[in-house]
Amino acid sequence: MHNFSQWRIPRYSLLSRSSSLEDESTTGFLQDGDAEHEWLKEGHLQPTPKPLYRRHSTAIIVHAALALCNIMLLVGTFLWPKGNYVPNAVPTPFQEAISYRLDVLSDDSRLADNGTVVPHYDRERGPPSPELEAAWDELLQYSNIRLSRDELGADFRDNPALVELSDGSGIYSSVAVFHSIHCIKRVRYMLYPEHYYANKTAEEMDELKKHAEHCLNYLLHSAKCNADLTVFPMQWGAGQRIPFGIDQGRHQCKDWDRIQDWAKQRSFDIYKPGLIMHPTLGWAYADGVERVTGVANDTLLADALEKEE
Repeated sequence: MHNFSQWRIPRYSLLSRSSSLEDESTTGFLQDGDAEHEWLKEGHLQPTPKPLYRRHSTAIIVHAALALCNIMLLVGTFLWPKGNYVPNAVPTPFQEAISYRLDVLSDDSRLADNGTVVPHYDRERGPPSPELEAAWDELLQYSNIRLSRDELGADFRDNPALVELSDGSGIYSSVAVFHSIHCIKRVRYMLYPEHYYANKTAEEMDELKKHAEHCLNYLLHSAKCNADLTVFPMQWGAGQRIPFGIDQGRHQCKDWDRIQDWAKQRSFDIYKPGLIMHPTLGWAYADGVERVTGVANDTLLADALEKEE
């Protein structure tokens, strides 16, 4: 009697699809393991590959970050103004007129090519003369400008007491640099009181001195606000024992000519009769033009209106 338990009946599987009838006659049936091996080996069944971006995601991210950094560096190199430029934190309608340049400031003296200190004087310096007065007038000739309420920005746009020009062309305005130049001019007047204030009384001179003190204080705050950090070292002179300082440093300056050109387009004649009209007191300069703007011992109309509400 045969022991059939010793026989193992093979399991059958599909033939390889590439097999022919001739193959069947020579190889017979394939067992499961062999069939799967043959199927994979012949390329009929491959594991599903991961997408390219998933297989190389880390490398792609790193390269993209490096490319972005390079682009930002390149753009910054070409577009960022040269020098230690910091954009204006407070918006100004003059923004389109701002252009920077490096310049050596005019001073009492300059160094010649051979190292000798030679005197140098600006047009605006010296004792009173028609030429000097013309130079100062030129500096301030476009200090009175018209701006719209929108150009004045959020700080002033809704102020009910702004000086609106009677022809509807805008708001009577100026900018801080012209105030500074005006103050320098007034302080300079105090150096030559016999010329500029020959007929003033003692009381009037006291008022003028207060004005000059206001101007000096304003210029001090302006200098600190716009702190120029250009450095210049002390140097030895050939004939004196103590060091002396001469500012040969290059300063980052706004182009003054461009500012003047922009202001010129907005400037107007404030003395035109009837152009600047007080809401209740009439034409501002009906009594003459000794003072262009009022002094600070008055109450602002905006404050007075606020108290009335």
